[in-house]
Amino acid sequence: MIMNIPDNDIIERTLNNEATPDEAKMVIRWFKTKEGQLWLSSRIDEDEKLILEGEEHFQVNHKIPSDVIYSNILKRLKTQKLKRRIFQAAALLIPFILVAASFFYVNSKVDLLAVNEYDEIYVPKGERMQVIFQDGSKVYLNSESRIRYPRKFGLNERKVELEGEGWFDIAKNPNRPFIVDLNCLRVKVMGTIFDVKAYPNENDISVVLESGSVELKTVMSNSINMIPGDKAVYNRSSGRCKILHPDNYKLSSAWKQNVLVFNNSSLSDVIVTLSRAYNVNFIVEDSVALSYTYTITTNSKNLAFLLKELEKITPVRFIINENDIRVKMINK
Repeated sequence: MIMNIPDNDIIERTLNNEATPDEAKMVIRWFKTKEGQLWLSSRIDEDEKLILEGEEHFQVNHKIPSDVIYSNILKRLKTQKLKRRIFQAAALLIPFILVAASFFYVNSKVDLLAVNEYDEIYVPKGERMQVIFQDGSKVYLNSESRIRYPRKFGLNERKVELEGEGWFDIAKNPNRPFIVDLNCLRVKVMGTIFDVKAYPNENDISVVLESGSVELKTVMSNSINMIPGDKAVYNRSSGRCKILHPDNYKLSSAWKQNVLVFNNSSLSDVIVTLSRAYNVNFIVEDSVALSYTYTITTNSKNLAFLLKELEKITPVRFIINENDIRVKMINK
């Protein structure tokens, strides 16, 4: 990465401990580059030239009785002058060292230099998991979800990448917004509770805001601001985003309490959800069954019992084998 050379005035103010935090951060970053290190080396060389031999006799303003004494005096003068230069150099570098020490302390907490390692967590089917980040923010991940996040958040933002579904509770920090990158959509928050559903094999992405504020930014650079109770539905194919105002918006995150909510949901959506939640495989033998929809809320942990409840709604039957569940019509 090529950095612009800071102005000399800013460099001098940094070395003299007179720069602003932003200026000092910029200079210290530049000092870590090859070009910045060459500049520091050149600066030291220039200071060294001031204490080279040949100018010591200008410090003597009286007659010297002998060459031996003269030589000894010159050596002492040179030693004293060298000490003075060392103290001057130390006085010059102390502010820089203090700034650098502060910089590296802050860098141990956040990622000032943008060189960082990432962790990735995948939640398999049939499981859920909670992740707590270093700033106190947390996310509850639904089945078959993946999240990628830095071990140290950056100075200006806290950014994670999500595939799947997660319920976020973000620690408030106005100076460091929290960003959830969904590839084609970015969710930017300050301190907020919201649910995101963005499975890669589903065309729609949904964001439901429970509290706080959210700014959505699409690949088309369109920004959409949400308020609590809003549900945003973004279509990957069309690139369009619509805002809904459902009365029961908090049910979107009911899965955290092992509650499944189907509201006029197609059988296709139902079996996808059940497949994730119970780690089972459905085989649809009669495509006609896919034309039926379901409205039901359940917290049953027993899949067999739940399938029996679904059979009461439509003439679709679920036949459980060892590893698969066959889906067929009742008259077959």
